[in-house]
Amino acid sequence: MGISDIAKYMMEHPSSIREIMELVAEYEKHPEKFPRPLVYLAGGWPQDPPPRVLREKLREVLEDDDAWRRAARYSPTIGFPDLIELIPEYERHVFGRNVSSEKIVFGLGSTEQTAAIFRLLLNPGDEIILTRPGYLNYVRQLELELSLRAKIRYWPIIEGSEFRPSIDALNNMLTSRTKAVLITSPGNPDGQVWDDTLLRGIHDLAEDHGFYVIIDAAYRAFIFEGDKTPFQRKPLEREIWICSFSKEFRAPGWRASYVVIPEELRRPLNTIEQARTLAPVSLIQLMLIRLFSDREALASVRRHYEEGARRYAELAEETVRELLSIENIGVLPPKGGFYVFFNISAFSEDDKKVWRELIDKKQLALAPGSDFNGARGWIRLSFAPVVETPEVLREGIKRLKEFFAEIKAHQ
Repeated sequence: MGISDIAKYMMEHPSSIREIMELVAEYEKHPEKFPRPLVYLAGGWPQDPPPRVLREKLREVLEDDDAWRRAARYSPTIGFPDLIELIPEYERHVFGRNVSSEKIVFGLGSTEQTAAIFRLLLNPGDEIILTRPGYLNYVRQLELELSLRAKIRYWPIIEGSEFRPSIDALNNMLTSRTKAVLITSPGNPDGQVWDDTLLRGIHDLAEDHGFYVIIDAAYRAFIFEGDKTPFQRKPLEREIWICSFSKEFRAPGWRASYVVIPEELRRPLNTIEQARTLAPVSLIQLMLIRLFSDREALASVRRHYEEGARRYAELAEETVRELLSIENIGVLPPKGGFYVFFNISAFSEDDKKVWRELIDKKQLALAPGSDFNGARGWIRLSFAPVVETPEVLREGIKRLKEFFAEIKAHQ
């Protein structure tokens, strides 16, 4: 087809989650082909609506002639100055955190900004350490951005069915080419919250060895257990925080995010984004300016987050309880986020095979652990798609129990 080698590679290694979405589309288009409706517990996006105040602030922009004209124009690459100055208000009043506006770069979603950070920090042959398990899209982004020339090393953070990251193990992995360690907290797919002692230990290594600690905090509004200190303190000297509105606002379609980055990296990131994206969306920025200028509106956003975290915690607790009732299933109870990660290796190490059989035999879509940086023998269940319809979650777990009961009966 006359396409590049990297394009061919990406075609041969497509996103697993996108493949699941194509399968869902097939079920929706031809439901008559299948015995019963598909229960979809695979995707990681919330289905509850955004805070009501966001619609009010967006309406203000749309009805203001001057704001409407400004919304149609380019902003600076790092975002409008008045928004950059107000993001610390959002951090302070919603999360209780002090952040300097001199460290903020606004952008077109955390996926894009993560890729830009990879371009910022890594040369061909440099190393980045990801966790195992870990978010599946980081690897594909690295492969694309560095044309398969970055070295990825994997830090195992689960021992048995427990969350046990070892600083000593991480230290033993470091080389002179290590440029970054990437942490997701709360984790995807594991739902674990990294405590401050652990993150400071990683940062101590970063200071000694000269790498950066990238912290993807996409699920920070959904913490229901564990140490919240890292999300309330100032970022440390070698930390890069990626903050996404996709999950917090329940608005992944808006593609809005910001990073809190060491000041010495801010201008280099800006110049990279000048070529990559040109500018973030002005309309969304102007809505955020009005939102962050209004203390009462910020208080309502904080309440929305707190109420949402309670709802998600209830679903997480119910899911864990039901999964633990399945004999020989190991469950990693989440402390935040949307996911319950569970171990099926007593039945099969081939989680991909189990994942496909669940779809074909039970019309239940989950996500295989192997896709999350090679976490073989694990499965991820997401309750985010059914927050508004918990009865669908219960139907899915019922089918899961049936599946494993049938396996046990034939053993």
